[in-house]
Amino acid sequence: MNDEARAKFTIFLGAAAGVGKTFGMLSEARAQLKQGVGVKVGFIETHGRADTAEMIGPIQVIPRKKIEYRGNVFEEMDRDAIIDDHPQLVLIDELAHTNVPGSRYKKRYEDIMEILEHGIDVWSTVNIQHLESLNVMVYELTGVKVRETFPDYVLERADEIRLIDISPEALIERLKAGKVYPPGKIENALSNFFQKSNLAALRELSLREVADEVEEAVGPEEAQRALVQRMMVCVGPETNAQRIIRRSWRMAKRFNTDLTVAYVKRPPGWFSHALSDSHEEERRIEAIRELSGVIGVEFVEIEAAEAAAGIVQTAQDRKVSLIVMGRPRRSGPARFRREPLILQVLEKTGKVDVFVMNDEDTEPGQEERS
Repeated sequence: MNDEARAKFTIFLGAAAGVGKTFGMLSEARAQLKQGVGVKVGFIETHGRADTAEMIGPIQVIPRKKIEYRGNVFEEMDRDAIIDDHPQLVLIDELAHTNVPGSRYKKRYEDIMEILEHGIDVWSTVNIQHLESLNVMVYELTGVKVRETFPDYVLERADEIRLIDISPEALIERLKAGKVYPPGKIENALSNFFQKSNLAALRELSLREVADEVEEAVGPEEAQRALVQRMMVCVGPETNAQRIIRRSWRMAKRFNTDLTVAYVKRPPGWFSHALSDSHEEERRIEAIRELSGVIGVEFVEIEAAEAAAGIVQTAQDRKVSLIVMGRPRRSGPARFRREPLILQVLEKTGKVDVFVMNDEDTEPGQEERS
């Protein structure tokens, strides 16, 4: 098969079940369908989630194959039917899945490899803990032995890896709300695999794996430029500034890039209960300047009539490609509320990405991990 005919393979990667891999894949597939791409479902596992099932919507589903094993009938993806149908793009969930005995291949990723060889683009989903090379590390970090794995060459074959990421706290809330597992499995999951420390460790692995894949594909120097040229974290009096700065510093280390800490001084008239007096603000600024010196990053103060314009100009002057800001909070009487600063920044940025960081305090007695 020549290079032009080489089928494209995209993997939607997540840290754990429930982060939204399948939902995200279906959402993007529907957009492709509207653009005229011939998309079909090869195998989607909804796990009883109504919102995921609803997302399939207009996408045509290729019927599954029934296989009898030990007196029971199981449904598996029909690889041959997909190849015969030959859609432009096929969606296949859970690439690390083990097929029912009697299938041509033991693992679903083997079916996917054959489908790709027939010139059909494939989108698939998987969680980071199923990667073979991380099996021992996952066990050491979480105490959970993952039985279903897939080899690293499958990840290397991917033309694109899309990281589907949410915070451990948000994922735990989804679990408690019944959006991941049925009620009977929630408490067991919270007591075992879905502990905050486990989810934080798996999230870290997925972030690093995606960064490593980019570096292998384009080389270390190009990877640095491709990921983030320079980061700038913006903090102010209403945020948990030091925590955001430390987390941003760890992100910068992962991306192997420089970090600028920018303290955004609010213009006169901007309501904030945190700005009780100028002495308090100066004390906070000095503490942030000191922290910036300790971790060895640049510190700047941004004081402008329009804070958003000042942030964007500072980012442009320093050739920043990623701005990190804390999640906006509503405070004070409604008549003083203005459009959140982060939304103003988003409206003014061009090619600069903006990352919203959860700035809530770490729970007492738990070590912060990311």
